[in-house]
Amino acid sequence: MALVSGGVATADDTTAIPATLHDVIAAAWTNDPAQNDLATQEAGAKKRQRAAKSWFAGGPSVDAQYYDDRPSGRNYAYRTTQVGLSVPLWLPGQGTATEHVAEADAQAAVVQKDVAHMAVAIRATDAIGAVLLAERRRSAMDSTLAALRRMARAVRASSHAGESTSAEQQAVDAQIALSESDRNAIDEEVEAGQANLDILTGHPTKAGLSEIDTHWPLFLRATARPWSEANDPRVRAAHQSVTVATEQDHLAAHSYMPNPEIGVGVINQGQYGSPWDTQVGVSLRMPIPSDVTSVPVRTAAQSALSTAIRQEIATQRTVRAEMARVQAHLKNTSASIVSTAQAAHEMLARADAMERSWRSGETSLIEALRARMDAYNALLTFSQAEIDHRIAIVRTVIALGYIP
Repeated sequence: MALVSGGVATADDTTAIPATLHDVIAAAWTNDPAQNDLATQEAGAKKRQRAAKSWFAGGPSVDAQYYDDRPSGRNYAYRTTQVGLSVPLWLPGQGTATEHVAEADAQAAVVQKDVAHMAVAIRATDAIGAVLLAERRRSAMDSTLAALRRMARAVRASSHAGESTSAEQQAVDAQIALSESDRNAIDEEVEAGQANLDILTGHPTKAGLSEIDTHWPLFLRATARPWSEANDPRVRAAHQSVTVATEQDHLAAHSYMPNPEIGVGVINQGQYGSPWDTQVGVSLRMPIPSDVTSVPVRTAAQSALSTAIRQEIATQRTVRAEMARVQAHLKNTSASIVSTAQAAHEMLARADAMERSWRSGETSLIEALRARMDAYNALLTFSQAEIDHRIAIVRTVIALGYIP
C-alpha cells in the first residue's frame, strides 16, 4: 500500500527485487550454526544407541601380575605370572534401558531442530520488519525534507522581496536541520538493520513482505485447521525432555549396583619341585548392592524427571498465552491499519492545504510546518501498523505450526 500526496510517498523501493520470506528464512536456517550442533547431537545419540546393543556393558580389561622371590634376597626359584581378561556384564534390563535413553536423546535432537528452525523464522521475520520500517521512515523523511526545502525556497524568495521576516527563515531552517538530523539517525538504523539481516542469511539480502496479507496461501491453509498446542515444536521438545528423563529414570532403576565382571585367567608358576606350572581358570567379580551408591543415582534421576514435567507444564502454558497474544495482535493490527491509513491520508491532505494556505497568506508558516510534521508522524504510524500487520500474519502462521 502506498500513500502519495504533495510529493510524500511510502511505497517500497522497487529498484531491487526483494527476496521472498521463504527464501530469507531458508537462507537464515542454512546459515544457522545451531543446525550443525543439533545434527552432531543427533548423530552422537544414534551412535550411543548402536553401542548399547553390545553384548557387554563395557570394554574388556586386562589384569597382569608377576611375582619373583629374587628381590627378597632368597632365590628358591619361585616365579608366578598371572594374566586375566574380564568383561563387564549388563545388569538385568540395563542394556535395553541404555538403548532407550539413546533413542530418546536422538529424537530430542530432531525435535530441537524444529524449535531452532522456528526461532530462526521468527528472528528473520522480525529482522525484515525492522529493515522495512526503517526504510519506510527514510522514504517518508526524504519526502518531508523535500517539502520543507520547497517551503524554505519560497521563504527566501519572499524575504528578498521584503514580504517575510528573518524569523520565518529561521523557523523553516531550524525544522530542516532537525529533520536532517533525524534522517542521519534513520540511515544508521537502516544500515544496522540490514547488517543484522545479512548476518542472519549469510549474504546480502533485500528484505520484502509484499506477498504477506490475509489472502496469503500459507496463511489461509494454516488458519483452516484447528490449533493444537501439541503441534508446537516447543511443546513437543518439552514432552520429549520428559521422555528422556523417564528413560533415564528407568536406566537408574536398572543400575542399582556396579556391573559384575566375568573373565578368564592364566597362571604360570615356576616352583621348586612342582610337577606342573600352568593353571587356567574363570573369574567372577560381583559387587554387592548398596544404598550408598544406588539411592543418590535414583533420586537424581527422579528429580530430573520431576523438573522435566514441571517445565513441560510451564511450556504448555507459555505457548497457550503466546497464541492468545498472537491472535489478539493480529486482530488489533488488522483494525488499526485501516484507521491509520485514513489518518495518514487526511494528514497529508491537510499538510498540502496548509501549505497552499500559507502561500496565499491565510496561515502562518509555523502552522504549515506543524501540519507537515504531523503528516510525517501520521505516515510513520501507518507504516508501523502496516508492517506490524504483516508480521502478525507471519507470526500467526508460525504459531500454528507452519514455517514459511
